[in-house]
Amino acid sequence: MLYGILVFIFTIIALMLVGIILMQSSKTGGMGQAMGGSAINATFGGQGADKLLLKVTGTLAVLFVGLALLINFIGVPGTEVQSNDSIIGQKAQNEVVDIAAPVDLVPAEETSETEK
Repeated sequence: MLYGILVFIFTIIALMLVGIILMQSSKTGGMGQAMGGSAINATFGGQGADKLLLKVTGTLAVLFVGLALLINFIGVPGTEVQSNDSIIGQKAQNEVVDIAAPVDLVPAEETSETEK
């Protein structure tokens, strides 16, 4: 239950972060001007909008990273393995290695057509 709530909040924050980043004005105009950038600048002033969007972006980025780490530490419910090993290390431990019989490098007696 907690895992699902955290993943939902994480997704919402990720979408908000993408939206806020796209709304920021760039040196060439960017999406911020196309999506009502002038309305934001009129509301908060020329530099007010940039400062506000910068603070919101920083806050959302910190929340994004914090939630990503928290979700990682909690782990997916219902999984058996709870260790700090990498996925490759876990797979190597769980995988049974099938050792084949040694291969004889000397070829067996070959029959040629001249012997027949």
